[in-house]
Amino acid sequence: MSVVYISVFRDTFWPNGRLAPHVKVRTDTERSETKERAQQKLLDNIPDALTNLVGQQNARYGIIKIFNALQEANANKHLLYVLMEMLLKEVCPELSAEVDNM
Repeated sequence: MSVVYISVFRDTFWPNGRLAPHVKVRTDTERSETKERAQQKLLDNIPDALTNLVGQQNARYGIIKIFNALQEANANKHLLYVLMEMLLKEVCPELSAEVDNM
C-alpha cells in the first residue's frame, strides 16, 4: 500500500518524470468563493449520527467552528507535521524509538 501512495505522490509532483508546472495564483475573490463553497458543502453533508447526537443547530455550529479553525495557516502546518510524524512512525516503526528519545 505504501508503494501506491509513493507513486501517487511522485506522479503528482513529477508527472512524466518532470517537475510539475506552477499553478496560476488565485485571486482573493476566487479564494473567497472557494472558501464559501467548501463551507456550504460541509454544512450540506453533516453526518446524521452527529445531528442525532447533538442536534442540527449544534452540529452546524460545531462544523462552522471546526471549519474556521482549519483556516489558520500555522495551525494547518503544525497539523500536517504531526500527521506526517505519525505516518512515518507507522511506516518505519524503528524511527519511533529514535523520536521518543529526543
